[in-house]
Amino acid sequence: MAVRTRSELRRIDQAQTVHDKRSFGIAIFTIVVLFFGLVTFMNPIFMKSQMAKESNGVVAERYINQKFDNFAAAIGADRSSNNSTNNLLTVEQTRPIADAMIDYTLGIHLFRAENSSLAGQIRKIILTKIDDNSSMEAKSVQEKLRKNKNGGLYAIITSFGLANATLMANIEIVLLVLSILIIIFVGILGYQQIKRLQEIVSTRRLIHMVAAGGMRAAICMIVIFGLLAFIPTIFDVEGFILNIGYFLEIASGIFLELVIVGVVLFVISTITWQITSAK
Repeated sequence: MAVRTRSELRRIDQAQTVHDKRSFGIAIFTIVVLFFGLVTFMNPIFMKSQMAKESNGVVAERYINQKFDNFAAAIGADRSSNNSTNNLLTVEQTRPIADAMIDYTLGIHLFRAENSSLAGQIRKIILTKIDDNSSMEAKSVQEKLRKNKNGGLYAIITSFGLANATLMANIEIVLLVLSILIIIFVGILGYQQIKRLQEIVSTRRLIHMVAAGGMRAAICMIVIFGLLAFIPTIFDVEGFILNIGYFLEIASGIFLELVIVGVVLFVISTITWQITSAK
């Protein structure tokens, strides 16, 4: 009977250990991913630096030119060329528009209820950045916009999809607040779990369990974000709703950076796990 009791206690202890390792894995994964998202995807400074990269700049140029084409048609600008593959704006002209949309959408701000200020910024960019070296079509758009101030702002709002930008800005601020709260909440739970385990297990075993959780978190990061990074290379993502396709193209490089973070975490956790598992 005593042997059976010890066996049952051993099984309970093993089940509790597995549960603790899983809890540490979930906590580490949650904190690392959300913190990474705060300093990258929700950081306008970082995202604008990403737009400066050649690969992402091409995606942003294609996106802004698509919206500019819609705007040209909306205000009845002259289009001598019907070839949609010809970009009306250069990288130097599209980047300030992309930066303005990033500043409007990301970062710490109140809930957005209007987008006329962003439309005004885009209007100013079009009026100042299109010069004598620009295409005839771009200069035609500029001239039409200069003559039609109020109607031009409304055309910018509709053609550039600024209603979606407002929606994304409001979603972003909710996600930002939730991410901070979740990080704090999970951090407190993790701290309480560590304090509880310090009373019943040795420091060595506690570190071993945390390292095991880190390995689990790292594997999940490598698999999940590795798959996300390769989606744009496997599927044609431009047709995705709410411009998610363009986001995935730009975010693929950032997802790969998170995969690297997962690899580093896995190596560190594995080494720590091996050291603390030695008899």
